[in-house]
Amino acid sequence: MNPFANLPHIRYCKKEAAELEQAAVVLQRIFDKTLHLLHLYLPESLWCAATGLTRKTEKDVFSEQLNNQVILQKWIQSPKGWKCVGMEPLEGGKGQSESILPSADPQEQETAFGGLEGRATGRLLQMVIWSQYEKIALLHPFLGGEAFYTAEELDTVSAYLAPTYLSPQPLQEVGKEYKVKSLSAGVPIYQEKIPAPTLVMDAGGRRLAGLWMTGVHLSAGGFAGIKPYLKVPQGERTYMNASFT
Repeated sequence: MNPFANLPHIRYCKKEAAELEQAAVVLQRIFDKTLHLLHLYLPESLWCAATGLTRKTEKDVFSEQLNNQVILQKWIQSPKGWKCVGMEPLEGGKGQSESILPSADPQEQETAFGGLEGRATGRLLQMVIWSQYEKIALLHPFLGGEAFYTAEELDTVSAYLAPTYLSPQPLQEVGKEYKVKSLSAGVPIYQEKIPAPTLVMDAGGRRLAGLWMTGVHLSAGGFAGIKPYLKVPQGERTYMNASFT
């Protein structure tokens, strides 16, 4: 990719975009089923601290909260392919369009929609999913039976999800760089550092420099569009248009 852009515009190869769409849909299914599992079995105190939700006696309430979400998955096209490094719910279904002019994104702040905390919930899910994936990969060949994740879901986690742990030790042991993030309760988690391409862009009379990220939006209806953005050092997002060749 050209590291300089005169227009707020990112071109994607149709084949790469199709791969991203398919992986994002499967990954969201994994996020949803894992969140539902935590809702059922995580102790009340831990559930509330991690997600901001209180358990409801009616099953439909939880389902409605999930179905009304618009989810932003955050992806990086690294030298080794697509990697998902985060997910968060967006408020009120905003930002589903593929063509958004550059602007500071109000959703960059920690938000809660439908009772779910934003980034912290996504980080918790990534840590749990990766932990479950490693346990299944290690033990399932010996124990047999039906695993919680399907073969397709396990392959998707392996290929596309950034490894995330409660301790830096697994990443240190294999010599991987990592980023330190935190859950809502202030508990640190450690995620493999995925290098994002740098980009310099002219937009609105300004020259902006930062990291090129790809946002994928999903709703209850499934895939809802690709939304590339420039992440500047201050943490703000400047959104761009997506085109496909």
